[in-house]
Amino acid sequence: MRRSLTVCFLALAIGLFARFEIPLPVFSMPQSDSKNGIAEVFTDFSEEDLTLQVTVVFIDEDYPCLIIDFLYDVYRYFRYGRIEDIETFYIMFDSDGKITAIDFPGVFASDHAFDDTKNLHGSAVLMPNLITFVDERPLIFVNTWNHMFGVIPSFDRTNEMMLSNYLVTEGTRWDAEHEYSWHY
Repeated sequence: MRRSLTVCFLALAIGLFARFEIPLPVFSMPQSDSKNGIAEVFTDFSEEDLTLQVTVVFIDEDYPCLIIDFLYDVYRYFRYGRIEDIETFYIMFDSDGKITAIDFPGVFASDHAFDDTKNLHGSAVLMPNLITFVDERPLIFVNTWNHMFGVIPSFDRTNEMMLSNYLVTEGTRWDAEHEYSWHY
């Protein structure tokens, strides 16, 4: 009887917590920004609304002008308590594990070029028909120097760096801020 209950409990737990495999994004960014690449990606999956929060920590972000970049780093260090750049977006799924949308709240590049400096923080919710997939993983382009995302590249892809393997930690945006900022 005890063995039967254990088997039933394990089957129920596997059914609830391993409903489907979550495809993490493949990131594409210009090779020229490789020094500011991905340090870590925090992921937090909500079973309640089938949404994956993806928080990407970049090593730094470099303003296109060297002098302004130094001042910008100083500002960010005191304002956010860190030099690392942290950006968050959401991937929504249906009950079968298929992506239904990707939400880029305040982190969408729109049609900005890499070196643009004004009005960079756009928002968009994109459906799967607009997204390119690589091995069933969504391809997310890092299109601007301050790491705004898109599903179409705004840079020359001959200078592309594809990132499919990166450090993944289970956690939320708050966990990333707590790890990287001295404010927390």
